[in-house]
Parts: sequence; C-alpha cells; structure tokens
Amino acid sequence: MSFKDGVSIIVTVFNKEEFIEETLNSICKQMRTSHQLIIVDDGSKDQSIKIINTLINKNKKKNIKLIKKKNEGPSIAINKALKFVDYSFIKLVDGDDIIAPYAISYMKKEMEKLNIDLLYGDWKWVKKPKEFKFEDISFSSDTKVLTNSLEKFLLGGWGGSSNLMVKTQTLLKIGGCDENVFVQDFSVPMKISGYHLKKKGNERFVIAQTSKLICVGPSFIENRIMNINGQTLYDLSMATINFIETHPLLQRSLINKCNNKIISRCWKWQRRVNKKSLFSRMFLKYIINKIKPEIASEVLRQIVFQTWKEEKNLRRFDQKYLDRKKILVYVGLDLLGDGLIKIPFLKSLRNLFPSSEITWFAGKGSSVFKSTLQPLSKNLIDKVLDNKDFGSNFFDIFKAKNFTKYDIVIDTQKRFLTTLILSMIPKKLFVSASCKFWFSDFFYTDYQEKNLSKQLVDLTLFFSNLPQNRIYKKNINNFKKVAICPGASVSWKRWPINKFLEIADFLKTKKYKPIFILGPQEKDLERILKSQKVFKSDNPMKTLEFAKKCNFGISNDTGCGHLIASAGIPIITIFGPTDSQKFSPYGNPENVSISSQNLFTSKNIDLIEPPLVIEKLKTFLK
Repeated sequence: MSFKDGVSIIVTVFNKEEFIEETLNSICKQMRTSHQLIIVDDGSKDQSIKIINTLINKNKKKNIKLIKKKNEGPSIAINKALKFVDYSFIKLVDGDDIIAPYAISYMKKEMEKLNIDLLYGDWKWVKKPKEFKFEDISFSSDTKVLTNSLEKFLLGGWGGSSNLMVKTQTLLKIGGCDENVFVQDFSVPMKISGYHLKKKGNERFVIAQTSKLICVGPSFIENRIMNINGQTLYDLSMATINFIETHPLLQRSLINKCNNKIISRCWKWQRRVNKKSLFSRMFLKYIINKIKPEIASEVLRQIVFQTWKEEKNLRRFDQKYLDRKKILVYVGLDLLGDGLIKIPFLKSLRNLFPSSEITWFAGKGSSVFKSTLQPLSKNLIDKVLDNKDFGSNFFDIFKAKNFTKYDIVIDTQKRFLTTLILSMIPKKLFVSASCKFWFSDFFYTDYQEKNLSKQLVDLTLFFSNLPQNRIYKKNINNFKKVAICPGASVSWKRWPINKFLEIADFLKTKKYKPIFILGPQEKDLERILKSQKVFKSDNPMKTLEFAKKCNFGISNDTGCGHLIASAGIPIITIFGPTDSQKFSPYGNPENVSISSQNLFTSKNIDLIEPPLVIEKLKTFLK
C-alpha cells in the first residue's frame, strides 16, 4: 500500500472538554494541504464532541475526519484510525496535549533527512498548558539515532505518544498498537525497536531522539486514567510480557533483566500499597527471581495481574489470554455429591475460558460426569479421564512427567502427596490450595473461606477480576411451582416433615404449587405425603429438568438441594448438625441458609420453626 507524502495526525479523545479545543487549535494552525487530521472520540460523555464539531465547522477547508466509537482505550482507538490514514508519516497526539507550533514540520524534516522510522522529542508537564509559550528554536539538527533503544524501552519504561512521529509503513508493519494494553505509550516503541527480533529476515528499524520540545501536557487531570500510578506500571509490565512472548529471537539475558524488573516492580507495589510482609510468599518469589530469573511468562503475567487486581479503576484487556488454553482439572474421587458441589466451579471456569479445552481427571475411580451427570457437563467439560488410579502412589511422580503438556493444571483436592505428584505434570501454570497454596503459582494470603463450592470457584478467580457472585443466570418464569426436598441421607439432617407441610400450606395460600421431590429410598416420606404433589425420581437429570420449571426450592442439607440449585433457581437450605458455611449451595446470590447452629447455637434442626422459613421465602414470592 502506498501513501501520499505528508503527515496524518491522529488525536484520541475521551472526556477532554477542558483541553480539546486548545489541542486541536495547536494542530490546525500548522496544518498544510499535505496534512490530514483524524480525531477519534473514544466514547466521551462530556462536551468533547460538541467542541470538536464546532472546530471542524470553523476549519472546513482542512482535511479533518471525526470517528466516533465506544470507549475501549487509546490503543484500540489509534488502530481504528489507521484504516483512514492517507499520508506517509503519522503524528500521534493525546486529546489533552498541546504540540509545539513547529512540531509537525520539524519532525518530518528530521525523519526524512536521517531515514528515521520512529522519532521522539521532548515533553513537559505543566500546570497551565493553555498559557505555555513555546520558545523560538533553532532548526539546527540535534537528532541522534539511538543504539540501545530496545533496552531503553524495555527496562527504562521510556515511551510516550504526543512527542513521537512514526512512518506509516513502519507502524503498519508492526501491527499497530497492542490492543491488549490500555495505552499505546509502551507497546509502540517496543514493537518498532524489536521488530527484527520477531522473525528472521525482519528489517531493523531506526529510532532516534531530539531534545527539541515537541509538546506539553497538563500535570494533573482529575480522574485521568494515567494519573493512576498502578495503570502505568500495569500497562508497562503487560506490554513488556506481550513483547517477550511475541519476539522469540530476543536474547535470554535481556529477557531475564525484564523479568527481574517486572518482579521488582510488583514486589515494591505490594510492599508499599498492599502492605505485604517481608515474610510473605511474594517476597520469597522476589528473592528467588533475583537468583534464578528464568520465570515462565504465563506465571509472570499472573503475578502482574494479581499485584494490581484490587485496583478498581484500572483498565485491563486480559480476555485474549484466557482463550484457547489446555486445562487439566484433577478431582480425585468424583461421586454424585462431589460432582454437584463442583458445578459452580465448572461454570465459573468455562465462563473464564470459553474457547479452551477442559479435561476433567478423576484420579480415583469413575467420574460422575461420565455417567449420571454427563448431560449437566455438556459445554462445560471437553474430555473426562477416570479409573486411572493416579495420585496416591509416590511412584506416580514418574508417570506425571510423561503427561502431555497443559497450559494450566488445577488441583481441587488437598492431600500433600497427590499435590506433589500433580505439580510434576508438564504445565505452564499450577493452581492448588493444598498446603496453604505452597505448591501453587498463585496464592491467597490468610485464606479463610469455608464453603466447599466457593473454595473451588476461588481457584478460578486468580485468572480474572470480573465479579463471579452469579454463576447461574436468573431463572425468570411464571410456573408458580416450588421444589421441596424433605429427605436426606441420614435422619438427623432432616427437618421434621410436618414443618415442611406447614410451609406447603402457606405456599398454597399464595397460589403456589409445592411439589415434594423424593428419591427411591424415601418410601417413609412417600406414605406421609400421599395427599401432596410428589415428584419421584431416581434420575438426577430428570430432577434437574423438573427444578428448572420451578420458581425456587426449599431443602435440607442434601444432594437433592444441590441438584435443584444447579438448575439456577434460588434455594432456601435448612441446616442442623452440619456446617452451613461449608455446605451451602453456592453460585446464586439469592440463596438463603437457615442454620440452628447460627440461630440457637444448637445442632438440633427441630428448633427451626416454620414462621422463620416463611419470612425468608416471602422475598421469592414478590
């Protein structure tokens, strides 16, 4: 593709009403017929668009194009603008910066004279950019070609946007900005200076620097994303990791320096902001990396992610790295009750890795997901391995080393020997809560979660900052049916049947149909419930399908309760001798647990009276 001789100026704008007029005026005053101005509004909510349109109307003779798009960040905005570029050079400008009156002509002249691909100038932060007076400059050249530009960009965090000009062909050859990093400041210089390391035969681009002042920007803007120090450090770290992963010819020694720099950056943030102790696992990782910096990029990426995970205003684009992974999940025993507890974990895992291959490995015996619950695992599990007798014998360590390589191995059990064996499976990332996360690449500090389902779901949250409090879609229907599970595997977990009947009578007064779900072993309850509507089933999937046609459920602490919770309907679970914090169904924020231990400090489930349950279920009747 050929481009006309000239300069295309790309300005990215998001809520810059205070500055955008001066920014555009500083550009328009020096535009020539061989110049083009492309303004990308990145979803502004203020008066920026109105100001831009007014300026365009005042400069109708100039070549100005306005692009409007949803807010996705400047990297994506610039790449969108590249499709409309007509000229051979590109000048990037942020929507709150003012460029020097000589910037465009001077930079183009220098680049043509020295055949430069990327030229950087000086940049100042000032309190009042509108009042800044650029000095007259001598146009004698002071431009110097950088011989160590790549190391400068990777290790020094050096970059910028409004102070650069780049050849259009060069920016297109590197594929534009890295859209997986919010800002473009770091990815563009890295990709240009390291283009020859992407594959053999690639040309080496020329990068240069001038001391001439090219632009000024406001020293502080309220709510500006890059005022968040964490955003800058996060983007710089992620841009570096992305560069390393996509440039296989990069020297190992420089990769190790980058790893050290990123780990140090993470540790300093965790020490200063997150108040991590010198006795923390993060400090241990920092020390180990100083000694042996050859850390896998996948592990490093997750360390960066975990370091800034709690920064709510950070903009992240991590989804690309959650797709197309090979994931192995080890579960040990996989009986019906185990499988039901793990359903929220599976749903969360698939939500995060929609295009990945998930292998479910039941190391001891048969998997319920290969038989009874197989229909429930559709679209959640790609492959089930079972009856392998793996994970209990020390010599399984040698078997583990012969496994195919996985991107992620997740260990859901907590037995030391089994975890040690699983840690030997070839993989990029290992996640395990066993031994207080000691073997895991990622870990929680002072982890206190008691709920078994939530513990498993939390293993997936290492990979995302997205809220996971709703694993199931809200089941909106008008069936006016209520699923009731009055049974349990042992009698001492059962709430008295007469109290369930009292609940049923109340539901009928509200025009709801209470339907009691009974299994084949609950003949005693069947006789008592002769006058009630009963759904008898020895097939968990039929029970699940029935539950989907109910508005909500009421249950003892039993497998039936977890099963109907898996249908996506909210459920009230009644607990006596068992721990409600540990065994409550997880995944639906509307679920309610009523525990005699919490209410009466007693394991006697009989102490719970129907009015208390009725009060809780009234919220489901609205």
